[in-house]
Amino acid sequence: MNNRNNRVSELFQKYLSNEATEAQRQEFLEYVDDPLYKEQIKQLLSGSFENQTEVDGLNEDGRNRVLNQIFNEEKPQSNKTKRYRLWLRLPVRQAGIAAAAVILIALSFGLYFYSGPERTTQYAIRNTKQDIAPGGNKAILTLADGRKISLTDATNGALAEQSGIRITKTGDGQLVYEVRHLEGGRTEKSLPAVEMTYNTIETPRGGQYQVILPDGTKVWLNAASSLKYPTSFVSLKERRVELNGEAYFEVAKDKSHPFVVNTIKQEIEVLGTHFNVNSYVDEGLTKTTLLEGSVKVSTPFSTSSLERAGVRLKPGQQSVLTGNGISVSEVNTEEAMAWKNGYFMFESENIKSIMRKIERWYDVEVVFIGDIPTDRFGGTVSRFGNVSQVLKKLELTDRVHFKIETIPDGRKGRRIMVSR
Repeated sequence: MNNRNNRVSELFQKYLSNEATEAQRQEFLEYVDDPLYKEQIKQLLSGSFENQTEVDGLNEDGRNRVLNQIFNEEKPQSNKTKRYRLWLRLPVRQAGIAAAAVILIALSFGLYFYSGPERTTQYAIRNTKQDIAPGGNKAILTLADGRKISLTDATNGALAEQSGIRITKTGDGQLVYEVRHLEGGRTEKSLPAVEMTYNTIETPRGGQYQVILPDGTKVWLNAASSLKYPTSFVSLKERRVELNGEAYFEVAKDKSHPFVVNTIKQEIEVLGTHFNVNSYVDEGLTKTTLLEGSVKVSTPFSTSSLERAGVRLKPGQQSVLTGNGISVSEVNTEEAMAWKNGYFMFESENIKSIMRKIERWYDVEVVFIGDIPTDRFGGTVSRFGNVSQVLKKLELTDRVHFKIETIPDGRKGRRIMVSR
């Protein structure tokens, strides 16, 4: 065993005995997140857990089920989804659940909370007959002539042709705009300019979709979002699209034709880059997160000349537009990309912010009852499980309680009641 392996074992024992300093606790958690030490951590956890005779009432079979759940986690439905684990960030208990079990339960349940006393967790959601399935690839395409096509119901293959562009639906939830090749080797790009026409793709609550625009730009739309774009970029000086809601862009490089994204309150100009824009009206602010390249974010209608001129972002930075202007900061880009990669990632969020995300993805009505706690929650959980799985993990904090109800119009299980 090398020095690093010895260090992991040393930190593990200190963590279990509640003798680790904050620096040592953080060092141990960094080893936990390192794939090189995955097997060693598993062995240390398994050994300690199996030696516990009582873990909050769990018998041997119960402990084995928890271990199996941790070490044989169900893979998300999306092959591209990266699995993240969140660890309990509170000090281990002085009594009751053993420290090893606390770590394992945190592994299994994947959520922690930042403040508030620890108490015995009660599972409030027991009856899942009215459970709600996650969203999926759902969208409506509106063509230039006003025709609407349900991409949820349409068969795979060619859907329409317009302005020399063929529109195709693929089997993996993509809408692709392809240049149509004509006789004599000509393409749409070599044709005379035509009248400017637009298409719009809209995702409902509980929907998401990917579209490849005529210039090759890839766009992923989150739930309750829409994107309006030209059916052809030929003869245009710039490639301008309009976004409502949230989308992730991988812009095709074209230095002579800047790509511009307009939202209700701001404008983003790029040449070729990867970035995420969150512009939901009910969020009260607009976030632009840059992963690669460079973008300029501005507010054309602002009274401030500085805001009209805009700010330029570097990779890893996020601009936030509020009523007080634009601010820029370094951020964890994984949080902005979580929805696109198939999971929820909450970073110090209050329950109302979290429930807005759940409301959009599961297409539910959320009702808050009484005095709702102001605790800040954090954690990561797959978007591909039923809503009860997400709510149960939130309930593990013992700060909030949920109940799924049938709403008056007859849709079953479409209202979630939230209380302290």
